[in-house]
Amino acid sequence: MVATFLQDELAEELRKIFKGYSLKSPDGGMDKIHVFRQLLPMPEPAGQEEIPPELLENGLVNGITSPDPYPYIIVRIDDGEIENTSSAQMVNINLLIGIYEPDYDKQGHKDVLNIIAKIYERFAKVPVLNGKYTIQYPVTWALQEEESYPYYFGGMGMAFEIASIVREDRYA
Repeated sequence: MVATFLQDELAEELRKIFKGYSLKSPDGGMDKIHVFRQLLPMPEPAGQEEIPPELLENGLVNGITSPDPYPYIIVRIDDGEIENTSSAQMVNINLLIGIYEPDYDKQGHKDVLNIIAKIYERFAKVPVLNGKYTIQYPVTWALQEEESYPYYFGGMGMAFEIASIVREDRYA
């Protein structure tokens, strides 16, 4: 098995876990949790149809880009290890969580912790993903240390065991 297959399937599982789950977005509305693989997408210029005509006419569109990706989870492959030819591959995944919470009570960390709890709950109940990847312990998590209001960040470290490749011996 390849680590990127795990990444793809974990990203899809997170989309299922958070289907129908919405949080605040920087545009003032509510939005689903976006799931990305490895990195946030590059910001793109907003489409011409999204830009008010008066800004186009005055040439004031240089700073306008597509919407912020908040709320999001990034499924990042950190590293892996294959101990020997007969052992399973261990793949370490970091889930990076970013949310937007503009309320002045500064409680956005609670949304981050709720996301972490929901992910852990899924794998505590069923530790295997798609019959191929088994979660290993410990599972770790952390919240950001510095102030970044109205944005809040956290992370979750997970390791998965991927089935080993069976060595072929043409003389056996």
